[in-house]
Amino acid sequence: MKVCASSPLSLFAVICLLPAGLVRGAGDPVAEIDALLAASWKAAGVEAAPPASDEVFVRRAYLDLVGRIPTRGEALAFLNDSDGDKRDALVGQLLESEGHAAHLFHFWADLLRLNSRAHGGQGQMTAKPYVAHVRRRVGENMPYDEFVRELLSAQGKVWENPAIGYYMRDIGMPLDNLALTSRIFLGTRIECAQCHNHPFDKWSQMDFYRLAAYAFPQETNYTGIAGMEGALDLHRAATRQREALIKTGAPAQKAAAEAEAEQARWVGKALDDLGDFVRYSKVKSLPRRQLELPHDYQYDDAKPGDRVAAATLFGAEAPIGEGTDGVEALARWVTSPDNPRFTQVIVNRLWKRAFGMGLIEPVDEIVDSTQASHPELLARLEKLMIELDYDLRAFQRVIYRTRAYQAETVRREPVPGERPDFTGPYLRRLTAEQIWDSFVTLVHHTPDLPRYRGIDPETRDRIAYRSKLSDALDTLTDQELFVGAMEASKAYQSISQRATGLREEFAAATKAKDKERAEQLSNEIRGVEYRARSSVNDHLVVPAVARLYTQITGKAAPPPPVDPAAAGGPGIDFRKASQQRPYIDVPGYESAGEAEREEAAAAEAREAVFAAEADRFGLEGEARERYLKSRRDHAREWVRAADIESPAPRGHYLREFGQSDRDLVENANLEATMPQALVLMNSPLSRQILSTHTQLSDAIAGAATPDEQAAAVYLAILSRRPTAGELSTWAQMRGQGLDRIEDLVFALVNSRQFLFIR
Repeated sequence: MKVCASSPLSLFAVICLLPAGLVRGAGDPVAEIDALLAASWKAAGVEAAPPASDEVFVRRAYLDLVGRIPTRGEALAFLNDSDGDKRDALVGQLLESEGHAAHLFHFWADLLRLNSRAHGGQGQMTAKPYVAHVRRRVGENMPYDEFVRELLSAQGKVWENPAIGYYMRDIGMPLDNLALTSRIFLGTRIECAQCHNHPFDKWSQMDFYRLAAYAFPQETNYTGIAGMEGALDLHRAATRQREALIKTGAPAQKAAAEAEAEQARWVGKALDDLGDFVRYSKVKSLPRRQLELPHDYQYDDAKPGDRVAAATLFGAEAPIGEGTDGVEALARWVTSPDNPRFTQVIVNRLWKRAFGMGLIEPVDEIVDSTQASHPELLARLEKLMIELDYDLRAFQRVIYRTRAYQAETVRREPVPGERPDFTGPYLRRLTAEQIWDSFVTLVHHTPDLPRYRGIDPETRDRIAYRSKLSDALDTLTDQELFVGAMEASKAYQSISQRATGLREEFAAATKAKDKERAEQLSNEIRGVEYRARSSVNDHLVVPAVARLYTQITGKAAPPPPVDPAAAGGPGIDFRKASQQRPYIDVPGYESAGEAEREEAAAAEAREAVFAAEADRFGLEGEARERYLKSRRDHAREWVRAADIESPAPRGHYLREFGQSDRDLVENANLEATMPQALVLMNSPLSRQILSTHTQLSDAIAGAATPDEQAAAVYLAILSRRPTAGELSTWAQMRGQGLDRIEDLVFALVNSRQFLFIR
C-alpha cells in the first residue's frame, strides 16, 4: 500500500492511500467517504483490506442489491468483462433493476410490518392495498422524505389513498403506532414512556403523550358516512324531546313517547351496523378525539384525565396551524432535514444494510449520549442524503462504489462496544429472502420475470364494492339517515327477544360441550343478526345505491337483486353472506376485470421471455414446446419472495429460512436454525433445482466432461470457477461412490460459501 507523507492528513493525501484504479475525482462523494475511512484506518494503525476478487464482488453485489445470486450467465458476463469501470457499471445496473425494488421491498416490509393478512377481516380492506402501495413506491424510487411524509399524513379512503394502511396496521392502538413511528423513522425508543417516565432515557410520560397528541385524532374505526354525525345529533334531539313528553306530556303523548322510545333505543345500534357496511376502509383525523392523560398518571406536572397539547421531542417545534391536522404537522417535523435524527437514522440503516453493522448501534436506540463510531463519516453521509434530496438509489450508488464495500470481508464477529473499522463489509448470513430467491435463480434463466404485482382480483372486487356503498351512503341527508334508522330499528326491536333466547341456549350448549348444537345455534344467531342488519340494508343502503345509480346514469334504478341469505334457511353461511350483499351495478364501481387483464399482460410478457430463451438455445419443434411448458411450470411454482404474500404462508420455505412474521419490527431470524438445516438437507429443493430445463440443469447439460459439469455448478451456485484443489477433491469423491452431479449440488447449497455473503 502506498503511503503519502502528508501531515495533517488531507483529503487528497488520503486518496493517495488507495490502490490504483479506485482513485476518484475531487468532490466525488465516493472519494470523500473512502478518504474518511482511510484516515480512520491510519489513525487506528489498521491496514486497508485488499479489494475483493471479481468472483466475490459479483456475487456480493447481486445479493446485496437485488437479493439473489447472479445467474451463471450474469456471473460469466461480469467475469469476462475487461472494462475497468465494470464494478461501477454493475452497481448502477442493479440499482435500476426490478430485482432491486423487490429486494428493497423486504427492507420496508420488515420495518413497517407489512402483513397482507393483518387483523383478519378488520384489516383485509387496507392490508393488501397498503402492501401493494409500498411495493409500488419502492419501485418508483419515491424520495424517502416524501415516502415517510405520505405515510404519516395519510387520511381518506383506501381506494383513494392506500397509504392509510400505515395507521390501519395498528387499528385502535394509536399510542403503539406513535411509538413505532418514533422507533422506525427517528431511531428513538420511547415506548417505555407510555406508562411511566423512561427509566433509561430522558423522556417523561408527558413527553410521550405530547408527541402522541399529534396523531391521536386519527380514527381507524371511522365509517366516513357524511351524514352520520348529523343523524346522531337528530337522534339525540329526538330522545330529549321524548324524555320531556314522558315527564310532562298528556297521558296519550306520554304513552306514544314511551312506545317510540322503546323502538328508538335501537337507532344507535342500527346506525352502528350501517357503519359496518363501509367500516375499516377509511382513516380520518377527528378533532373531537383529544388525547387525555391516563387515569393512573402519577406525576406533578398534570392530573389524570387532563388533555394534552401536542409538542415535539427535540429539534424545532411543530405547531398545528388552523385548518391543519396534527398528522400533517407531525409528518413535516419528522421528515424535516433539520430534524436531528430523521436523516441520521435512514443513513445509518442503509450503511448497516451494506456493511452488516451500523455507524451507530443499535440503529433504533439513539439517545443524547450516543456516539457514532465514525462521526465525520456519518455527518458526511447525512449531508449527502440531503444533497441527493433523499434519493435512496442515488445514495446507495455511492455506498456500493466505495473501496470499503468492494474490499474483502471482515471475518470476525463484531464485538459489542468495539469500534468497527469498516475495512470491508462484515461476513453476513443470507436472509430468508436471499436464500429463497437464490434457489429461484437456480431455476430461472431470467429470475426477475414479469409479474402482476397489484391487488388480487377478489380484493379489488371488495374495494370496488365498498367504494360504491361509501359514495352511495354519502348521498343521504342527515334526516334521511335518521328516518331510515328509525324504520330499521323496528326489526331490531322485534327480534331482540328471539336473539336473547338463542344466546342463552348457545351458552347452555357450550357449557354442556354439545358442539353440534352450539354450532347450529351460532349460525341461527348470525341469521337473526343478519336479518336485523337486512332492515338497515333495505331502508338505507338499497335506496342510497339506487340514488347513486340515478345520479350517475340519469335513469331510474332497476330493482335490486334478490338476497338469497335474507330469507335464511339451512346451509347459509351468514359470515360470508354479510361480507358482500348483492346490489345493482353502478357504472364506474366495478373492477371490470382490471386485475385479470394486467395478469394476462404479465403472462404474455413472460411468454415473450421464455420464447427469447428458447431462441437463444436454438430450440425448435417439440423440443421448444417442452421447454416452454417447463418454463411455465417454473414460473408458477418458483416465484420471488417479494411476489408472494407478506409474510409467506406458514409452511413455506421462506418461513423455515427465518422470514419475519411481520408482527414485530425487524423480526426476521438471521441465525442458523435446525429447521433451516433440515430443510436444506432433507427437502426436495436440491432435486427441484435440477429438474428439466432449470438454469442449473441446462448449464450441466451443456457440459461435456465431469470437470466441465463441476465448473458449471460452481459458477451457477457460487459465481466462481472451482479451484484445482476442488476439482481434485471432486474427482476423489467420484471414485468413492459420490459420482452423481446431484451430490456436488447438494454439498454446495449446504456449504457456508452458499449461505454467507463474502
